[in-house]
Amino acid sequence: MQRNPQRVAWLVLVLSFAFFCVLAVGGPLGVRWYVAYAERRNEASVESLVGTIVVEPPLGRGAMPLGRGRSMSVSEGTVIRADETSEAVISFADHSFMRLFPGTTVRLTTLRSPRFASGRVAPTVHLELLAGRIKLGTALSGESGTRFSVETLHALAQLDADGSYTIVTNNERSEFTVNNRGHAWISAVGEEVVLEPRTRTKVALGEPPAQAVDAARNLLVNGDLRDGLEGWRSYNDQGTDGGDVDGTIEQVLDEGRPAVLFRRVGGHGNHCQTVLEQALDQVLPDPVTSLVVRATVKVRYQSLAGGGYLSSEYPLMIRLTYRDAYDSEAEWVQGFYYRADPETPTMYGQQVPQDRWVLFESPNLIETLPVTPHRVIRIRVYASGWDYESLISDINLIVE
Repeated sequence: MQRNPQRVAWLVLVLSFAFFCVLAVGGPLGVRWYVAYAERRNEASVESLVGTIVVEPPLGRGAMPLGRGRSMSVSEGTVIRADETSEAVISFADHSFMRLFPGTTVRLTTLRSPRFASGRVAPTVHLELLAGRIKLGTALSGESGTRFSVETLHALAQLDADGSYTIVTNNERSEFTVNNRGHAWISAVGEEVVLEPRTRTKVALGEPPAQAVDAARNLLVNGDLRDGLEGWRSYNDQGTDGGDVDGTIEQVLDEGRPAVLFRRVGGHGNHCQTVLEQALDQVLPDPVTSLVVRATVKVRYQSLAGGGYLSSEYPLMIRLTYRDAYDSEAEWVQGFYYRADPETPTMYGQQVPQDRWVLFESPNLIETLPVTPHRVIRIRVYASGWDYESLISDINLIVE
């Protein structure tokens, strides 16, 4: 430095100028980048709808109970648990919402939005569904729509704006459904399936998503009765009039169609019911738009005309037991007969040709029942009356 001070001076001058240029250019660029990409952490609002839920903050205080009708703000990282007797709703900053049904646990992993109005990053909501069932309604997309995603043990779902979705998960599999609007991209083990409105897919652990299928489903096991009576319980109910002659249930092949035959002879005017019953105990989807019973039936013989003296003894009947949202029990009944008599009522009955296969489809029970079903408890297919002979080859309880 002492031998060549001029060179040192120029070096200092050049370095100072370079530093000035970095500050002059990099400073505004850094500020611009910060304004464009800086994020802030949002909060969500959780409210208990039924029973008491448990809220577990990410730091600080331990788990807190939240009673029915109470609400609180929660931050990202919070875990919310609804036991088998409670439900909750969560509202997000972009006006999306999520409903937690009984037995559900969810973690609010990421709740972010741009810090500044001119920010370029999209708002982000990322959830982990650990167990149970949720219904999601994503908000309308603005200039920068929210990136809404839900992760389960089995798959990742990217959800479109302005959509309605239902997700169910347990240890074995997850099921993703797009209800009446929206799109979802379901990915697992490197493969992706796109769901359109009113479609669904299932994902098992370690497997790719199954092909998308219609959202409608049959709630019954072995509804076509091709696997014997698997999933069904059979019995006779003699009532209280002293009868002791049971009916029989037999698998047959009728006109090339596998079927179950109900038969009773020798009743001599005594009442009996010969029953196939399947326990369901399933909560219907929310929202549910359609619940329909479909069956293929045949009535060969009935000794008691119409539906009997109380319109309750048809040679073939379908009875669906359900409960409403307040846990009150009710039933839907449909009977089939061919022999009419003016003195015997046929309320809840449908007259069919004798000894001929008939396709039956009920109206949409969601729209026609006086009490809207919330949970289906059981379904029974049975023959009732004195002597009877009738068949059923399939029965379906289709929900959408």
